[in-house]
This record gives sequence, structure tokens and C-alpha cells, in this order.
Amino acid sequence: MIKREVGRYLYYDKNGSQITAGCQIKYPSGEIKTVYLTSENELGTDATNPEWIRSGRAFECEYGVYPLTLSETNEVIVVS
Repeated sequence: MIKREVGRYLYYDKNGSQITAGCQIKYPSGEIKTVYLTSENELGTDATNPEWIRSGRAFECEYGVYPLTLSETNEVIVVS
């Protein structure tokens, strides 16, 4: 769920736990991703190829952040 509050959005996982920048979320596939805050005050996940990060070819969020969608928040759970 995504709620709009004055000047910002609040994000919640499928269990109602708040999603915040820096937390980790788990997808139904088992994949775990870190959540980042964008310059537009939206939350999202790293758009950079993880293999490029591991190999040193790129750094985290170098290619941007994919904003979290309503459908994603209805599927994920906060794990940390």
C-alpha cells in the first residue's frame, strides 16, 4: 500500500509494516532488495545490474532507482 501524506508518500508491505529507506524487502521469488530514497522523495530499488556492482564495473544506484509500485508493495515483506 502507498499512502500520500503532505509532501510525501508512505509505503507499507503486504503485512502492513512500513517500508523505509535503507530497509530490505523480500519478493515472493525469495529475492531480497535494499530500498533507496530517490531525489523525488519516492522509495525504490536499485536499477543497476547486480553483476556489474559485484565485478566493480558499476556502483549501487549508478543507473538509477526503480520506484516501488503499488503492486510491488502488495507482494513484498520487510525483512530488516
